[in-house]
Amino acid sequence: MDGAIVDWARRIPVDQISSVLALLATRLVSEGRVPRDMQRDGANGPGSESLLTAGQLGQRLNVPESWVRTEQRAGRIPCKRLGKYVRFKLDDVERALAERRRQGP
Repeated sequence: MDGAIVDWARRIPVDQISSVLALLATRLVSEGRVPRDMQRDGANGPGSESLLTAGQLGQRLNVPESWVRTEQRAGRIPCKRLGKYVRFKLDDVERALAERRRQGP
C-alpha cells in the first residue's frame, strides 16, 4: 500500500472511521467500481452482469446520459434503485427497448 495512504489513514480519528468508510464505499458505487467480491444478489455467478450508471448505459447505447435519465424517470426503461442511486442492467434495458420497437409508436 502507498505510504501516503497509510499516513493519511493513521490520522483519521477512530470515531470517524465508519463515516470515512461509508464515504469511500459511496464513491466506489457511484463510479461503478465495486469489486466483484463486494457485489451482492448473486452477481458473482456465471453470466452475471454488472449494474451500469446512466452515463455508462448511455455510452453503451450510444445515446446521451440525459436521454437515459429522462426515459428512466418516465418509466420506459427498467432500473434498480440502490438507495439514492439508480443503476441499470444492459440486458433488461435492451429487452425493454426491443419490446417498444415491436409495439410501434
